[in-house]
Amino acid sequence: MSYITDDPLPLVILIAAVAVVSFLSAVPRGKMFAAILLLLGTGVYLLEQYLVSPAEEVEHELRVMLDHFKSENLSSIRSQLAAESQALGEIARKGLDLVDLSDTFHIKSINVTMDETAASAIAMVRANGEVTVTHHSGATHRVSNYWRTEWKTEDGDWKLVQVTRLNPVNGTEMGYFSAQ
Repeated sequence: MSYITDDPLPLVILIAAVAVVSFLSAVPRGKMFAAILLLLGTGVYLLEQYLVSPAEEVEHELRVMLDHFKSENLSSIRSQLAAESQALGEIARKGLDLVDLSDTFHIKSINVTMDETAASAIAMVRANGEVTVTHHSGATHRVSNYWRTEWKTEDGDWKLVQVTRLNPVNGTEMGYFSAQ
């Protein structure tokens, strides 16, 4: 399921273009029509701010999870895991012990695919930035990551079910802690 307001920019640009043409035309009521179109474009933008699709909710959960990793808040990370996926909490703990994410580490892109019922989703996530390896010399490296994450709704909240680390170049599966 996708809302037209998930990406309102094309619609807002179209409305603005028609408004400009209307305003510049010699039609007697062109200026009034242009004003109405600008109000409509503003309404579409405000509606987009109000409506949140399930895909946008998953994107939000991913951004919140990254914040939890940056702040090394393991209990909050575990709270985002599905009941049957609590083993991912141990993997997260090992990752937190292995590296520290810098403030420059960020999500580059998220592509969410929902199932027909909007009860589960697959999110492909690209992230990059600087990490400091804590178990060696404490060296800082710039890394790129690519992840396939599976989510489901559990008591009205999106919970992480499965995570697969992928090679950022060719998309093949990698181990959670393997070197790139």
